[in-house]
Amino acid sequence: MSLLARFEGMAEFLFTGAFKKGGARLQPVELAKELVKAMFRHKQISISQVYVPNIYRVYLHSSDWGPLASFGEVFLIELSKYLYSEATREGYTFLSKPAIELHSDDTVQPREMIVEVDFDDSIEVDWEDEEENENEFQKESNWRENTTIFRESVTTNSREADSPGRISDYFLEIIEGPDKGQSFKLGDHDVFIGRHGQCDIVLHDPEVSRRHLKITPGQNGWWLDDLGSTNGSFVNGQRITHQTVAPGDRIQMGLSLLVIQKVPLP
Repeated sequence: MSLLARFEGMAEFLFTGAFKKGGARLQPVELAKELVKAMFRHKQISISQVYVPNIYRVYLHSSDWGPLASFGEVFLIELSKYLYSEATREGYTFLSKPAIELHSDDTVQPREMIVEVDFDDSIEVDWEDEEENENEFQKESNWRENTTIFRESVTTNSREADSPGRISDYFLEIIEGPDKGQSFKLGDHDVFIGRHGQCDIVLHDPEVSRRHLKITPGQNGWWLDDLGSTNGSFVNGQRITHQTVAPGDRIQMGLSLLVIQKVPLP
């Protein structure tokens, strides 16, 4: 019997929570706590695992829904990560990373909520586990710290070596954000950008993830790889995960705007 078949007939549960003692509006922390309660309340025990719902549909009065919905996708991802961490701490299992939806419904009273929970293994939620990212970043950092790279010094008169388009002729400049005015020369190695102290370029931007972006030099430019950041990476206004860039392209991370510039001639 399949896992979903064991949950047949249990596709939807309802939970209503009232918060009359609090302030005028439902607060994000109250919503998070009630989602955890709903998750624990509807856990299902199999032979070797304890499963918890991975779908959460929250119905709120419009006066509560509006302020919470204004946080956008970032808030939903943070709620999902919070549920994931609480379930992991208890040793519970999801069919997939939890997905959370907020819906406006004026049949629900202000400062109340209705939560529908469900089990669905076809759902995919697009965020990476922070601990997995941390481990991968640490492995790469350790490799870079403990490995000596030998480069042969070569003198050549070839036009390619003296070409003004070589990677070493460019630098990354921060033109907006808390670190505005700083610039960093781009070489022939990967560059990690984020708030983490081990990044090659450390940004003091609260909207930037600890390991946010990697820049890799290529033959005709650079590759950008978003490292599972919470708020995303953007090139010329378009969100990206893996993208080539050229000099002049505008790279946005949180409040910070960066651009690759050519080193001015002496």
